[in-house]
Amino acid sequence: MKNIILFTLLILSNAVIAKDFKSENDTRKFADYFMNYIVKEKITKAFETAKPNWPIPTVEIDGLVNTIQQQWPIVSKRFGESIESEFIRKERIGKSFLRYYYLHKFSNHAMYWKLDFYKPNKTWKINTVVFQDKLDILFE
Repeated sequence: MKNIILFTLLILSNAVIAKDFKSENDTRKFADYFMNYIVKEKITKAFETAKPNWPIPTVEIDGLVNTIQQQWPIVSKRFGESIESEFIRKERIGKSFLRYYYLHKFSNHAMYWKLDFYKPNKTWKINTVVFQDKLDILFE
């Protein structure tokens, strides 16, 4: 019984993520969901969830995933164990752009992830996903 409930919840959560982002709330839910996978170091899964709402060629997303996975052993060695993410802030540009900053905490250091969303018409789309270890921008 527990397996059936868990399986159903997984299917429903993936269905919720795969739909269009109709509101800012949808983008924030996705960003939290995405960061949950990142913290668990499930990079491929995180970016797979982004593909339906990121209008760039799949091969580019796969290339980004490959680059991150190649760099991740260096990140892990330097930064330590991935602990958690912390939402830092939201920024807007007019009615068309949203940006979320998340701190990705490790046992030795931290980095931040920046997720940008663009609304050309009625739905939001992922515009960019960036991560960096220089935290100066978070202090502005």
